[in-house]
Amino acid sequence: MDRNRGPAGPVSLFPESDYRFGAGPLRMRVEHVDWNRPVQYDNDNWYEVDGIEVTSDGREIGRRQALVRGRSLTTLHRNSRSQP
Repeated sequence: MDRNRGPAGPVSLFPESDYRFGAGPLRMRVEHVDWNRPVQYDNDNWYEVDGIEVTSDGREIGRRQALVRGRSLTTLHRNSRSQP
């Protein structure tokens, strides 16, 4: 935990089939979802997601943007941190 930022948010795990583009599962601390601009792909709504990618042991890799399948985002709350 960084004393200036507060506790880190939970890490979301997205299987390779539920995000574009990359290989293997994506682990990230989601900071923002662009709920207002879904993208149609594979007959599903996908959303631009911004956050911090982390390793399986929790180390931060860095900032990451990804296009994520909407149904994978259902566990994320649409709170003030996730909306524009």
